[in-house]
Amino acid sequence: MAELLVQSSHWQLLLTALAFVALAGVEMLFPLSGDRGLRGRRWFAHAALFLIGFGVVFVASPLILKGAAWLQGALRFPPLTGLGLPAWLLVVVSFLLIDLLAYLNHALFHGVPWLWRLHRAHHTDTVLDASTGVRHHPLESLAGVALQLIVFAVLGVPLLVVLAYGLITTLWQFVTHADVRLPESIDRALRLVLVTPGMHRVHHSVRMDEGNSNFGMVLSIWDRLFGTYRRRSAAERASMALGVEGDEGASHLTTLLAAPLRP
Repeated sequence: MAELLVQSSHWQLLLTALAFVALAGVEMLFPLSGDRGLRGRRWFAHAALFLIGFGVVFVASPLILKGAAWLQGALRFPPLTGLGLPAWLLVVVSFLLIDLLAYLNHALFHGVPWLWRLHRAHHTDTVLDASTGVRHHPLESLAGVALQLIVFAVLGVPLLVVLAYGLITTLWQFVTHADVRLPESIDRALRLVLVTPGMHRVHHSVRMDEGNSNFGMVLSIWDRLFGTYRRRSAAERASMALGVEGDEGASHLTTLLAAPLRP
């Protein structure tokens, strides 16, 4: 398992770099707002946050997995892998379950005050582009991975599906945060099933009634199912104010790392 995690981590780093370069290029060709703010400083801070968080999670993963395995044995919850499902159905059910848990995890980071203090750094970006996808505080990355791995272990979700989902979200986080001018007809059709840049942009609105919506990671169906889906027209999205009111423009690495300490 350890070897598999190391190999997956290598692929995640490679895909992260390739996805960012690709989406940054698309943003230059088809910009929505064309506003990148202090791009060099922001990109450095976001990349540094990602690498620090990646390192923290990588170092802590063996301990998290041991704790998850112990909890799995203590609770003796019927594992998903033991239900005798055909392989294709097991993969589909596992993917849907993981994405549902990712939705609930995201909503939890907005609803629980101390978790929001970790997640807030992601939302203080007043300029949305592909790099915002990796603008996460290292402690948020650690807490999020720990919560999800423990739940996955208790439910007996196949590790390969978990790793595959992780690689998919690595790519999709750049897509959903990209500052691209996607034709509204395409965006509207895609967001019937998938989280699109147009849908996720509303989640980054400075208005918290909109910020506390559109929690989906890959699939948009959970927001529709649980009533947290919000939409704005293409024209409104292009000019809407982004960020967290009273906490605008944080782009220094030290400021972002200290974000959880602020009230």
